[in-house]
Amino acid sequence: MCSATHYLSTWLLLASLCLSLHRATAEVDDNEPVLESTHLEVLRSDNGVLTLRMRADQFVEYANGDRLYPAGIYVEFYDAQTQKITGTLTASRVTYTAEQRIYTLSGDVSIKNGEGNKQVHTEELYWNPNTEDIYTPQPVSIETAEERLEGHGLRAKQDLSHYTVLAPAGFVSVVSPTS
Repeated sequence: MCSATHYLSTWLLLASLCLSLHRATAEVDDNEPVLESTHLEVLRSDNGVLTLRMRADQFVEYANGDRLYPAGIYVEFYDAQTQKITGTLTASRVTYTAEQRIYTLSGDVSIKNGEGNKQVHTEELYWNPNTEDIYTPQPVSIETAEERLEGHGLRAKQDLSHYTVLAPAGFVSVVSPTS
């Protein structure tokens, strides 16, 4: 009799705990923060080799997996073979949509290639870290040491090795003054 009572009380305790956990989980709103952090640094690797370093002063993750970086981010992309930086990305404000697995960067958005000789500026940019693609329908400016290209819309690789301005609007050759 004692073991049957013990078994029944254990089962009732477990059932009530499961019910409590279910209620607690069901009450969490998708738009409610579940994790907040300051001075965040994220390292991403492929087979133990560094491919990305992301830094953010503020980070908020929501119950639905969406993320917010209200103070912006700084990202370094690395070549898996040489471990050299192939590009950097900065933005004033960033959101991540878990369902689409896309980052939306806004404010002062800047992308530079690893050599530092090519730079893109825009006010809004979408970044897919899985495909390493960036794109925007917004006005863009691409600068190199010799030229500056203005236009609307951009599709590119995150390291700027390949890019297309969808609607070029202006091209300026930059001539360095000779001494």
